Amino acid sequence: MSRSVLRRAIASVALAFIVAAIVIGNIPASALRTALDTVTEPFREVAGIEQFWAMYSNPRDISAYVDGHVDNADGTSIVYAVPGNRGMAAYSDYRWQKYMEMIRPDDGKSLWPAYAEYLADRARSEGHDPVRVTLVRRWAQTLPPGPGPAHGPWQEVTIYVRDVRSS
Repeated sequence: MSRSVLRRAIASVALAFIVAAIVIGNIPASALRTALDTVTEPFREVAGIEQFWAMYSNPRDISAYVDGHVDNADGTSIVYAVPGNRGMAAYSDYRWQKYMEMIRPDDGKSLWPAYAEYLADRARSEGHDPVRVTLVRRWAQTLPPGPGPAHGPWQEVTIYVRDVRSS
């Protein structure tokens, strides 16, 4: 057998093994996969082609937001939601989505005073005279896709109140 034929045979066997290792790594858990993984999993790990699907979280089953209710000296009020766009526009305000993830749970209470002041400043810049900012956490159970509503009934609770009268 010539060297050229031997090289091609080795390359073909190696390529077939790589493809088989990738395919085996993506089949559902079963006795067959367990048996074949004894050979292919170490290769996938060393080659850096192992895929761990556990890194993806389960879909969220709750929709939760924080709204800022600003009460003005003239008796009017404004509700500010954390900015959020859909699709490609979401990238322009992604920082707001991350900020909401931080202020929504009780662990984020250290951020509530600054966010309340930000909302008061925003109201002032729009020509209002804010006297109080109330942060309200809203949430609803997210329902599975299909016919019917997208979520259950909304619930809400006041999480922070701040007097922001100008001195």
